[in-house]
Amino acid sequence: MIILENINEFFNEYPLKQVQCGHTVFTDYEKIFEVFDGSFGYLSYLEFKSEEDSEIFLGSYPLNGAEIWKCKKCGKLKFFYTETGGHFPQTITIDVDFDKNYKSDPFAKSVSFHKDKVNSFIEKFGFNELKDPRNIQKFNDIHIIEKDKKYIFGYNAYDDKITFNVVANRNVLREIFEFEKS
Repeated sequence: MIILENINEFFNEYPLKQVQCGHTVFTDYEKIFEVFDGSFGYLSYLEFKSEEDSEIFLGSYPLNGAEIWKCKKCGKLKFFYTETGGHFPQTITIDVDFDKNYKSDPFAKSVSFHKDKVNSFIEKFGFNELKDPRNIQKFNDIHIIEKDKKYIFGYNAYDDKITFNVVANRNVLREIFEFEKS
């Protein structure tokens, strides 16, 4: 069984690594795994990576909403995701790169709550950047991150709501989701 934490083991043990496949997407493939982790609410369109080219973060867009599909004819593995960027939704595929190390943490999450909760959010999670949101990086391009650090990107205040993107491990994001719902 594939889970986020053992996905590299699954890829390492997968017998078909370099397969040429010209099969049609929808008729010849079947979904075998969903990367999406719905336990912390709405994900983000934020893309991030580490300085190490050998790592791919499953929690970064577009893989945070992707599925792994396997060709029923030849066994080739691909990530499938839906691209909705300002046009009619399109299904995009990315071949699994067996030479990369896929990281199951951190993930990117979109966060939104009433502005009156900002101080208690800062106190609970330690995001002191929210004390002066002008210093928060904008939501654009791909960001280089350190794997064990928490980040905030793209702060926006509108009416009584604040919205931003958080990059953190899934346990922290689950706690943030509970805070949002409270």
